[in-house]
Amino acid sequence: MTTPKRRSRAFIIARVMQILMMLGVTAVAQLSMRAHVFAAERDVYVSPEGAGSRNGHAPTDAMTLQQGLQLARTGSNAIRLLLTAGKYDVSALGSAHLQTQADSPLTIEGAGLTTVLVGGYRPGASPDSSLFVLWRGNVTFRNFMVRNVARLIAVPNGGTPEGVVVSDIAIRDVYDGIVIDRGKELLARDWRIENLDISGYVRVGIRLAGPRTQRIAIHGAVIDGGGVRADNNCYKAGIQLYEAVSDVTIEDVSIANNIACAGPPYQQGDGIEADDKQGAPQRIALRRVVSTGNRDGAFDLKAKDMTLEDLFADSAGVSRSGFRFWGYPYICIRCRVAGDKSDFQLNNAKLLLRDPPQADALAHIRCNDRKELPSSVYQVEIAGNSSGELVCR
Repeated sequence: MTTPKRRSRAFIIARVMQILMMLGVTAVAQLSMRAHVFAAERDVYVSPEGAGSRNGHAPTDAMTLQQGLQLARTGSNAIRLLLTAGKYDVSALGSAHLQTQADSPLTIEGAGLTTVLVGGYRPGASPDSSLFVLWRGNVTFRNFMVRNVARLIAVPNGGTPEGVVVSDIAIRDVYDGIVIDRGKELLARDWRIENLDISGYVRVGIRLAGPRTQRIAIHGAVIDGGGVRADNNCYKAGIQLYEAVSDVTIEDVSIANNIACAGPPYQQGDGIEADDKQGAPQRIALRRVVSTGNRDGAFDLKAKDMTLEDLFADSAGVSRSGFRFWGYPYICIRCRVAGDKSDFQLNNAKLLLRDPPQADALAHIRCNDRKELPSSVYQVEIAGNSSGELVCR
C-alpha cells in the first residue's frame, strides 16, 4: 500500500484559493477565508527598548521593533505585532522590507497616538528610505503615529501586495505618505486606507499608479500639505492618480494647502490630480470630498468613467480654479465652488452639472479649450430641468 504524499501548507492554501475562484467567491471573501486557513494569530508584544526575556509573550517580556519585524519576515504563521505606547527610534532601522514566502496575515498595531515611530528624515533631505517597503500582501497597519521618515509605505515594482489595510494612523513631516509609484507593473490591489491624518509632507499625501493597481478604497482621510514651505516639491498634491490606475474610491476626505515650489513660472499644487500621460485612470469615484486652498486646482481631472458626487472646491484666496475637467465626459452631482477664481474649467471636455447647490452654476463654468481639439460641451440640470447643451466657442 502506497503512503499518500504529504502536502505542504502553501499547496493546501493555493488549492483552497483555486477552488474558491472556481466557485466565484469574491477577492475580499477569499482574503477573509485565507486568514482562517493559517494557524491562529500569535500576539507578539513590542516596546521601544524591549523588556524582560524579550520573547514577546507579554508586555513585560516585549521584543524590540527590529526583533518583531525579523520574526515577521522569517515566520510562516499569522503574527500581530502589538506596539506598546512610547517613542520608537526607527532612524537606524533603514527600510523594513516586508517580504515572506507565504502571505500569512501580519498586523502591525500600536496603542494609539501614544505609539510614535520617529525617524531621522528632515524635509529638504534626500528621501531615500521608506519605513515599510511592502513586497507582500495580507498586511494591516493600524493605530499609531509616524514622523520624520521619507514615507510610511512604498511598494516596489516587484511587489504584489494584495489585501492591505492602513487604518487610524497619523503621518507627520515626511516626503510622502503612501506611494505605489510610477512604473508599477505587477498587482497591487484590494487596499483599504481609512481614518488617516497626513500633514507636513513635501511631495504627496497618497500616490497610486500602475495599470494593475486596482480596487483601492480611501475613506475618512484628512490630508494637509501645510501651505507655503521652502522645501515643497514642484509637483505637490494631496492625492495623485497615475498610469491607468483603476477602481479607486475616495470618500469623506478633506484635502488642503498643497502649494508647490515657487521656482517654475507656473506654480503647481493640486488637491486631487488624475493624470492620463501614461494611460488614463478609470472607474474613479469621488464622494463627499472637500478641497481647500490648493494652489493650482482643487480637482484636476484627466480620467475616464468617473463618479463625482458632493464635491466642494474652495479657493480660499489661493487656487487658480476649482475643477479642471480635461478631454473626457464628466457628470458632477451636487458639486459646488466657493471663493475668488473658483470655477468649473473645461479643457476640451464634456460636462453635465446635475443639481448644483448654486443657482448661478452656469456663471461659474469657464471654457479653456485648445483650438486644435474638439470644443467643450456643457449643461446644467436642476431637478430634471436642463439648460440644454452649450458649446464653448
